[in-house]
Amino acid sequence: MTTDSKTNLVTATNSSEAVSVLGRERFRFLCNWPLWGLAAILLSGGVGYGSYYVLLHQPAKPNCAQVFWPFASGSLRIYCAQEQARKQTLEDLFAAIALVDALDANHPLRPAINPLIEKWSTQALDLAEKAFHAGKLDRAIEFAQKIPAQTTAYKLVKDRINQWQRIWAEGQKIYDQADATLNNEQWRRAYEIMVGLLQVDNRYWSGTQYDALMEKIFIAQEDERQLIKAKDLMYQGSLDDLSESLDILQELIADSVYHRSARKLQSQIASRLLTIAESALERRNYQASIDALELIPKDTTTWAQAQDFMKLAQASSLAWNGTTVNLEEAIKQASTLDPNSPLYGKAQTLIAHWQREITNIQLLQHAQLQAQTGSLNDLSSAVSQAQQISAGSDRWQEAQKDIDEWQYQIQLRQDQPLLDRADQLALQGTPVALQSAIQEAQKIKPGRALYDEAQLRISDWEYQLQPQGSTALNAPLTTVSASSKGEQLLEKAETQASQGTSKALVNAIAQANQIAPDSPAQIEAKMAIDTWSEQLLEMARSQAVTDPAAAIAIAQQIPSRSRVYEAAQSQIQKWQQQR
Repeated sequence: MTTDSKTNLVTATNSSEAVSVLGRERFRFLCNWPLWGLAAILLSGGVGYGSYYVLLHQPAKPNCAQVFWPFASGSLRIYCAQEQARKQTLEDLFAAIALVDALDANHPLRPAINPLIEKWSTQALDLAEKAFHAGKLDRAIEFAQKIPAQTTAYKLVKDRINQWQRIWAEGQKIYDQADATLNNEQWRRAYEIMVGLLQVDNRYWSGTQYDALMEKIFIAQEDERQLIKAKDLMYQGSLDDLSESLDILQELIADSVYHRSARKLQSQIASRLLTIAESALERRNYQASIDALELIPKDTTTWAQAQDFMKLAQASSLAWNGTTVNLEEAIKQASTLDPNSPLYGKAQTLIAHWQREITNIQLLQHAQLQAQTGSLNDLSSAVSQAQQISAGSDRWQEAQKDIDEWQYQIQLRQDQPLLDRADQLALQGTPVALQSAIQEAQKIKPGRALYDEAQLRISDWEYQLQPQGSTALNAPLTTVSASSKGEQLLEKAETQASQGTSKALVNAIAQANQIAPDSPAQIEAKMAIDTWSEQLLEMARSQAVTDPAAAIAIAQQIPSRSRVYEAAQSQIQKWQQQR
């Protein structure tokens, strides 16, 4: 064996030993396997405990409201989007879609995101449909148009919006037509139109708006009944009735489809109240006039005129006192009316009348003072002055009374000598003297103060001229016959007048006018004619409130010989101007 071989063998042997030694070193740890087993058991228990600890001590859920989204993970976006979508409102659904759709189309979580967007888009379209049926068309369209284009729901959006708009227009048209008809005070026709809403495929129109219209129609029915009641009260015509009617109308004007008719009726009542006030003032019933004026509503065109008329009523009430001071104060108050007032002309007429009244008062006072002397000249002058007072004057009746008294005194002064001479002649007792006495007494004409007394004397003297026991002579029989006929006519006239109607009074006047001028009943007939004529004039004034034409017809029946004839003619002219 060579030296080299020995060397190699030694080297090989050393290498094998080295390997053996390394192998023994590598697996020496196996000699401590019990320790390693114990370590494994401890490690396993530690992991389990750690898992249990983590399970019991998990961190709180993320607060999505505080997340800074540019740095948020995709999984956090999905989590927060799902949380928001659970609220199931249109705003929240689209906020959820926007939260996850912001991730790139190639994002690893896209397979989980796309189905969520699809689901939420479908839910959003359903909620938009509900909004449409709830009457929120604009909201439904607004959110439907936000649905992402890549979703299945998007393909339905255009048709769905068109359908909504068509149905909405149909409901709106029916509703507007029914509502306009109802506002035109035709609730029955409005109901017929409204029924069409039941066929509209939208719960807002077929339910909510249908019910709203039905409620308005129910209210309109009740308002119509109230309007009819207000009209009935107006026709009844008393101030209490008119006041109640106005209260009803005020409510209708404030809130009713019948507000236009109510306003029109209110204006009619206001005009009627003004007419009542004017009529009451003509009758010199100041309080009744004011009561009517105070009922006129402020929101009528008549109210301003009523305020002016109230001033005239107050002025008139002063003028009725009849003194110069009161008349001057009445003139002063009536002069405050504005020239633009509708009653300005009436005020000027009253002022002129009251100015004439002041003149008439002075004229009558002067006549009365002059008549106190009792002389024929002064009495005649007093009559002439008093006759200047016209029938339209407030002093006219007083003047007529004075005139009648003064004329009676004048006639007594003038005719008494005639009757005295006739008596002196008759005392002789001869036929010639009696005939002369009759001729002297016949100079006293009908209507004179001593006429009736003269006729009695004449009848007596004519009887004395007849042969003893004769009853066949024409003169006394004619006188007796005329007297009897006059009394019969007057009795019939009074019976006729007792009926109290205007026609009966006119017929009574006609009967009384048939009484002969020389009848003893003539004086009584004249007095009766004056009384009946006054009654006719009062009837005409009452009728003028509602029917001026009828009032004129009544007043025209008053005879010219009546003492109220001129007053009647003056009233007729006023009523003709008002027509």
